[in-house]
Amino acid sequence: MKTTSKIRPFALGLAMMTISLSGLANGPVTEEEHKTFERKFADMCIEKEKANLKGSGVLLSEVTSICECIAREESKRVTAGEVREFVTEGKYPASLMMKSNAATYVCLQNQEKSKP
Repeated sequence: MKTTSKIRPFALGLAMMTISLSGLANGPVTEEEHKTFERKFADMCIEKEKANLKGSGVLLSEVTSICECIAREESKRVTAGEVREFVTEGKYPASLMMKSNAATYVCLQNQEKSKP
C-alpha cells in the first residue's frame, strides 16, 4: 500500500544526524526509561519536522501525532543501552535509526488505515 502522507518520513530526516555505533548494554528497560525515551524522541522529531511545515499544508498536530506514534513504536524495540545512550549521552546510534525506519512505516500505515 502506497502512503500518500505529505509528512516526510522522520527517519529520512535523521540521516543527516551524527550516527554513533552503539555498544549495547544488556538488561531490561524500565517503564520510566521508556517514557523518558518516548518524550525526548518525540520532542526531537517534532522540532526537526517543524522546519518542513512551512507551505506544506501539514498541520503541527499531524506532525505531533506521527512523531509520538514513532516514539511509542520505537520504544517497544529499544535496548537499555540504546535508551541510555540516546537519553543521557544525546547520541543517536545506527541501531536506533533502523528501528525508527520500521516504526515510521508502522505509523504511516496506521495513519492511512484510519483515514475515512
